[in-house]
Amino acid sequence: MASTKKKQEITTPQIEAKIDGMVDGDFKTKAYASATIGGAFAIHGIRVIESDKGRFISMPQDSYQKNGETKYSDTFHAITADARTALVEAVNDAYEQKLQEQMEQKGDAPSQAMGQQM
Repeated sequence: MASTKKKQEITTPQIEAKIDGMVDGDFKTKAYASATIGGAFAIHGIRVIESDKGRFISMPQDSYQKNGETKYSDTFHAITADARTALVEAVNDAYEQKLQEQMEQKGDAPSQAMGQQM
């Protein structure tokens, strides 16, 4: 019997991301983020990583042993390229905004101190 199901049109839900914490020091991981998908699902433990090849986003992972070797498995991943792109863009935008806020705070600190001395 042939299937009569119609192929569902896949749409990418709205994704909102926020930076939960920045990592100080000379580490590849620069920040941890969370994302909310369609106002219905939350992902925690997304890592923002800077490597020699550039910045990338790492999904939350579980580790396990197989044949004496540590392996990793994403606990969450996007199904479509469009969804992956939307998630990466949302996390990158949140990270860039957080970096900008930090730059502004560092830039404002001396002028505020000078203003108090006058």
